[in-house]
Amino acid sequence: MDGTVNPDSSVYYQSGYWNDLAQVRAHLNLRATGDPDMQWWAHLLRWHGKPFRKALLLNCGNGWVERDLVQHGVVEEAVGVDFIDDLLETARAKAAEESLPIRYYQLDTNSAQWPEDGFDLVVNFAAGHHIARLDRVFRSLAGLLPSDGVFVAWDYVGPHRNQYTAAQWEAAWQTNRELPEQFRQDLNYPHLATMIHTDPTEAIHAELILRTMRRYFTDEHVRTLGGAVGYLLLTFNQKIFARDPAEIRDVIGHVLDADAAFTDLDPERNTLFAYVIARPNKAALEDSEQLAEWTREEDALELRAQQNYGFYYPSTMIAEFFGAIDSAGKAVASAGGGRPAASPRLRAVGPRRLGARAAAAYRLLRQGRR
Repeated sequence: MDGTVNPDSSVYYQSGYWNDLAQVRAHLNLRATGDPDMQWWAHLLRWHGKPFRKALLLNCGNGWVERDLVQHGVVEEAVGVDFIDDLLETARAKAAEESLPIRYYQLDTNSAQWPEDGFDLVVNFAAGHHIARLDRVFRSLAGLLPSDGVFVAWDYVGPHRNQYTAAQWEAAWQTNRELPEQFRQDLNYPHLATMIHTDPTEAIHAELILRTMRRYFTDEHVRTLGGAVGYLLLTFNQKIFARDPAEIRDVIGHVLDADAAFTDLDPERNTLFAYVIARPNKAALEDSEQLAEWTREEDALELRAQQNYGFYYPSTMIAEFFGAIDSAGKAVASAGGGRPAASPRLRAVGPRRLGARAAAAYRLLRQGRR
């Protein structure tokens, strides 16, 4: 294997994501294509003016994206690659059942060892944020495609492993407070070690996707889709999903309005998702000195993670704070057998038995409960 991979398919294709809501899908379509009823693939076909001959699907999973592309006449044939065998088995069975011209290969996308050539389209649908070797892969794809070929991406491009920035977290937090209490999300900052254990590829270098892609591709159409507010407040929010769509329309509308307003303040810095159409920049492949430097940088980044138990980057301030809060709660509970508010004696004992960072978090926690 040439990079971090995840062999466990059970973490994928869960329900309850924000784009499972029809109102959200219309919002994303509008931002991506200018039409709430036009999906990205329909926009891509209109933009290109004719069907693509042959598409490569990165990290294709169970194959639903390429089946849609073939069935809607966007591509004539497709090739899907993925690392997980059981997802590929499902994809092959579905394609065979529907007699679709789609072939599948098992491989680690990080290797950039493509099983066929002759592609005029490469599709990154929620795939790039699972790729560790972004530079190697994007460089290879720019060489694989002809000069008039197309790379299309609909992907998470936000902070790595969902370690949201302070501005993103604050925007979601404040909007959450504006919602009626019965619809508020239970916001918990993603625990980095748990994410690495559950799926070490999840958003592994997501914030590097656009930057790295632009080394080898030239933008033709770029739309920031947002998500810093909407994704955080709506995804897996059972208080929303349990209600009738008519009952929650205004609530979702308020969240999406706040999401768009925050995104548009600084689109590429604030967005979590993006829709991009690009063409290969062949000239970038001729600068051998620059290519060698980018390779050294990527090798060093991967080596650092191997030596640091899968961690690539320092913790964010918010991650440190939530970790300290967790430590404070556990330490106080261990010291006194209860929550920090249990008694005046426990309130006095708690901070003295904690480390300095946890004690500070404990005091903030106490202030927040007053």
